[in-house]
Amino acid sequence: MTVTYQVQVLHVDRPNWLAELRQAVAVELSDLGVHKSLSVNVTEDLLPGDAPAVAVVLVGPTAKDSGVLASGVRRAREDGLVILPVVDDLATFHAQVPESLSQFNGFEWSGQEPERRLARVVLEQLDIEERDRRVFISHKRSDGLAAAEQLHDELTHVRFSPFIDRFGVPPGGDVQGRIADALERFAFLLLLETPEAHLSDWVFDEVDYALAHAMGLLILQWPGEPTPIPGSVGIPRLKLDPTDIQSNAHNYDVLTPDAVDRIIREVEAAHAHGIVRRRRMLLRSVQEAAEGRGATCTALKDWTLEISGPRGRAIVAVSPRLPESEDLHRLDDTRDRIDPYADAVLVHAARRLDEPRRRHLEWVKGERRLELLPENAIGGEW
Repeated sequence: MTVTYQVQVLHVDRPNWLAELRQAVAVELSDLGVHKSLSVNVTEDLLPGDAPAVAVVLVGPTAKDSGVLASGVRRAREDGLVILPVVDDLATFHAQVPESLSQFNGFEWSGQEPERRLARVVLEQLDIEERDRRVFISHKRSDGLAAAEQLHDELTHVRFSPFIDRFGVPPGGDVQGRIADALERFAFLLLLETPEAHLSDWVFDEVDYALAHAMGLLILQWPGEPTPIPGSVGIPRLKLDPTDIQSNAHNYDVLTPDAVDRIIREVEAAHAHGIVRRRRMLLRSVQEAAEGRGATCTALKDWTLEISGPRGRAIVAVSPRLPESEDLHRLDDTRDRIDPYADAVLVHAARRLDEPRRRHLEWVKGERRLELLPENAIGGEW
């Protein structure tokens, strides 16, 4: 079964942008490997039905005074859709958009491949890609800290939540314990492969964990073919040229602005693909186990399965990271809409749940019939 989503595009004079966005959404779905299991209709009219939808308003020179566009925006708001205005320059946003769009945050169609960046934002709004974008930056302090801090700052400006141990662990904190928890929470690792990175036991442990747990991984290789981290040979790398590196005021290696832009584009793509791959892996493991026991599985939106079999009916959701209260809330809502009496199971990718988190999630569950299941217990559940 194919799960259907919809993108309603409102415009009066941006047919080229519409065509490019439609193509970019198709390419992104194919790159994610989900083009056969879900469908995203990019249309100018809202199709009948209850498919999850988002409205994109492509603002052109005549948009501000267009009654047709204003009417379309009004209907989209009445339908409760998320509305995303797109302009060619955010600095003149209010001068370009109709009054009905002035309260919304806009997207700037500029720079390299704006259609791909917009496609990812749209898929995030549909919960196909992750809105909660987290990156664990692995580095050797002796020669990678300045660049790690630079990327930490730049990533925060494009809606990422990055982690490096200098900012993520308070003085006196258990560094190894906090880093282990962060790896579970973030599920995507950006490795700065500097000349001395291979000497760090912590960097090795972080990369080894990412590989062993099918986390998203992007390796940023410094110029000069530095010694690879053990176990990472053969993994594709984003290779830097000597011209991508410069010295800061303290004579530490940092990245040029052009290099930062290129790295962020690669991180955005790799993060989206890595998290989707992990979700697909979890769902496929559940489906194979359930069908092996004679059950039937139906794909639902929000990375959820409906399972019907000898043990009855169950709604199963997956979390590619440590489970959180929002995951349980979403699962409970989905179960209530479909069958309040069905079982509800959240399968998560975490290796362990520490006691404070376990107590918190038990408190969130309360009297609701919600089950938490680690991925290594899938085979025994169905």
